Amino acid sequence: MLVDRVCIITNYNLYESKRYFSQKFGEALKRKGIETFLIDAEERTLGADVIGAIQAFKPSLTCSFNSLLPISERRYLWDFLEIPHISFLVDPALYSVDLTRSPYSILTCVDRSDLEAIQSYQFENIFFWPHAIERDLLADFDNERTYEVVFFGSCYDYESLRVSWRQQNPELLNKVLDDAIDLVFSDPKMSLAQALVTAWNATGLNPEGIDFTTLFYYLDNYTRGRDRVELISSIHDAKVHVFGELSRDNAVGVLGWSQYLAKKNNVVLHPSVTYKEHLTILKQAKVTLNSMPFFKEGSHERVLNGLACGAVPVTTENQFFRETFIDGQDLFYYFMNRKDEVDAKVQLLLRDEPQRRQIARQGKEKVMKSFTWDHRVDELLKNVDPL
Repeated sequence: MLVDRVCIITNYNLYESKRYFSQKFGEALKRKGIETFLIDAEERTLGADVIGAIQAFKPSLTCSFNSLLPISERRYLWDFLEIPHISFLVDPALYSVDLTRSPYSILTCVDRSDLEAIQSYQFENIFFWPHAIERDLLADFDNERTYEVVFFGSCYDYESLRVSWRQQNPELLNKVLDDAIDLVFSDPKMSLAQALVTAWNATGLNPEGIDFTTLFYYLDNYTRGRDRVELISSIHDAKVHVFGELSRDNAVGVLGWSQYLAKKNNVVLHPSVTYKEHLTILKQAKVTLNSMPFFKEGSHERVLNGLACGAVPVTTENQFFRETFIDGQDLFYYFMNRKDEVDAKVQLLLRDEPQRRQIARQGKEKVMKSFTWDHRVDELLKNVDPL
């Protein structure tokens, strides 16, 4: 398949990260001599004028980091255009299983266990395509940095969510969720989906009729909410600046950062910032925290951006990142059930500024060797061709 014209469709998402990804990915495509057409839906439905413009452009394929809803029952835009569409998934892939129904769908995922999960649906038009950063993201590693520790992200009210599902579900499902949560926190290699399947299989019951998508949602939101709170709370002395508000994904969520971190006098709360703004803050930070229990075999932009901006990440134990980044040399990992070790790692970085800068420099060098959008374009062309 010759890819010489690509249409990128983008839209709003929280913190506007996907608009930013679309822009930087498009710039990398152009550097490869590929003509691009960027469409920003601006929170509107794609109308006939936009569809006509896409047809006039005659792209080899369309693509998007944003989720696009069907334009009619089970028919997507790309089914109507009869042009392959790549959905770049940057969230757990099980939320996007419906996309496998389209013969024109190609999916990418940022976690290798997600790749296996989607392939189990007998869908083969998918490949692993991790996060990336722009190759010209620069930072002054020797400047004085304002923030000791930063965290960017929403607060997920995991306690209210658990109270809600325990009131609605039969005790059997509550036990399955409790067991799955324990597995996620105790096993650094077990994905959310694997934990849910393992916990269900232990019941020995027939899974027919069970709404596993909703159970997965509960497991995902609970573990990400709890892990974030525990990670931030594990730091006792250093000033931790938290940028974000209460997540609106959870209808029963009422408790935000101010409630969960009320006893942490070393935590400073800030409103959420845009993706561009967070890069500016990272360039003024010494350490950045990253919690990602949903990707144990994959990537996250918070780690890559932190290193590129000169802030050393302390991130969830991760099998994929360990293949590139060495613990204590390029960044620091933490185990979800051993957060009592996090504070010492942070103190080590803050006590020795020359060493902290050296770790950040080494990490950034590896990021630039393997994790730029230019690398991703090369991988895209290689993987799309046989599809």
